[in-house]
This record gives sequence, structure tokens and C-alpha cells, in this order.
Amino acid sequence: MHGLARLFYLSVLLMLVCSACRQVPPPPAAKPDAYEQWVAANPRYPRTLEIYRDAELMQQANQFCPIYICLSQQRGRLYVRGKVAVDWPVSTGTDEHPTPTGSFRVLEKKRDYTSRTWGKILDADGKCVVADADTRTDTVPEGGQFIGAGMPNWQRLTPCGIGMHTGKVRAGRKLSHGCIRTPSLVAKELFRITAPQHSVVTITEEKEACYPVFVQPQVAPPAAP
Repeated sequence: MHGLARLFYLSVLLMLVCSACRQVPPPPAAKPDAYEQWVAANPRYPRTLEIYRDAELMQQANQFCPIYICLSQQRGRLYVRGKVAVDWPVSTGTDEHPTPTGSFRVLEKKRDYTSRTWGKILDADGKCVVADADTRTDTVPEGGQFIGAGMPNWQRLTPCGIGMHTGKVRAGRKLSHGCIRTPSLVAKELFRITAPQHSVVTITEEKEACYPVFVQPQVAPPAAP
């Protein structure tokens, strides 16, 4: 009897060991979300003027949602609950006037803002004599005037005058004196969502660490000869 019991227990133990040794199949790969599909469907991304917007996520956006600006891609992204809610083209500072990197809080907001540094200079007859004027180095002629560049939806990020605002954007091009130029539609939405001292804008050279890992599209193998 004892021999049969021992044999029974040994059989059960062997079955348990064999079950543990069986290879557990890996979980199914996660499907790309709507944003990942949008990027995969745009072969020119990131050098495109197209804007991605998730209406459902944007309804949940608030002043604490992080904003990232990627200089190498010349793209901006707003994240809501860890997902990309908006992805838009930007034009940041040129090599002569680079946009600083780091994390910055929105310091102030003005719907209608005019630069006190950058603009154009007119002579006494109203003729433009300096199209890209810098008040720190350029002199206004007698009888002339300085007209500051308009920067609607202004959001100041640094005391020295770097901020986000509505401005001319070209896909993949750095055009500004350091500011982050944004298409009007997105600039208005960001202006509505953010709040001084609460909203954070992080400017990075490469893609931000939270940028999604994309499921690469499958490439069909070449046909057999």
C-alpha cells in the first residue's frame, strides 16, 4: 500500500514539473493606438504641416497636462493621461538664435502681445529700412518708428523673452529668434488650457522619454525568383 501511495505522489509531482516546464505563449502584441496609426500613415512625418488631434482626449486636457517640444523633429506634443492628444509642427530658434532646452513653467499669458525686441523699423516716410530689427542693436532714424512683431497667444517661458505663440511655421524648419512658433489653431487651444505657474513645457533636442514606442508596419518579403 505504501508503495502504491509513493508511486501516486511521484506521478503527481512529475505532472507538476512537466506543466511548469511547458513554454507559456507570449501575450499578444499590443495594437498601435490611433496616434501611432496616424504617424505610420504619414511617411513624411515629422516633416509635415499636418496636425494630429484626439478630440476625446482634448476634452480632458487641463493645466497640468505636460507639453513637449522636440527640436530635432520640429514637433510639439501635448499629453493627456500619458497619451498624445495633439501633435503639431513648430518652428523654433535658428542656429544663430537657438531655443533653450529644459523644463519651463508658463510665466505669463497675453492673448495679444507685441514684441519689444523684435520687429521692423520705418523711416520718417513710413518706408521699412530694417525688416528684421533688434531694438538692442538697431537704431530708429529721426522721425521713424519701431513696430514690434505681433505674437498672438503669447505664453512666456523665460524672463529673457522666450515663449510660445502663433507664428509662421514651415515643416521641419527653424525660423525664429528662439521662440516656439505654433500654428494658430493649436496656439489658441494651448492658450485656453495652460495656466501660469502650473503648466510645464519641456524642450528637448531629441524625442521625449515618454514618446510612444511604435509598432512598425510589416514589410512584405520579396517574391521568390
